[in-house]
Formats: sequence, C-alpha cells, structure tokens
Amino acid sequence: MDGKQNSANQRGRPAKSANKVTRSINLKLTESDFQLIRERAESLGLRATQYARLMTLNGKIKSRYTKEELHLRRQLTGMANNLNQIAKKANAAGYEKF
Repeated sequence: MDGKQNSANQRGRPAKSANKVTRSINLKLTESDFQLIRERAESLGLRATQYARLMTLNGKIKSRYTKEELHLRRQLTGMANNLNQIAKKANAAGYEKF
C-alpha cells in the first residue's frame, strides 16, 4: 500500500526549478528608446524583456541566428525536401543508376 501512495504523490506537473524569476526592476524609457530595444530584441529572436535582462546581466548578447539566416535555412530545407521527393519519384519509376 505504501508503494501506491508514493506513486500517487509523484503524479502531476513536476516542481519548477529554483531559478524562478520573482523580482523586477522598473525602467522608464522614451518611446524611441523602447522601439530600439524592441527592434534589437526581435532581430535576435527574443522578447524585449529577455533582451533587457540579458543586456543587464551580461552587457552583450550573442545572436543565435539572424532573421536572414533563418530565412535562408528555411529555403535550404525546402530545396532539400524537393530533392528528396525527386529522388523518391525517380526510384519508384525505376530510374537506373549508371
């Protein structure tokens, strides 16, 4: 019976990590400053609050991918899918290799 109670206690959503964000700093910005932060955050694929937090703590942020790199990656993935579809059709039709 104790085994059933232990498994019942472990059900549900796991506990959140101890690094939960609980404190805040209020920051007033001009509209133009806020737009600049928002644009920079969007170019890095972050929200403005995430960008501000990382800039405050680290002083710099390394971009994972720019919007242009993500666009090029999507295009390359699409071309790879098309090539795989052509190869599949050729193999199904009996295309022979030399």
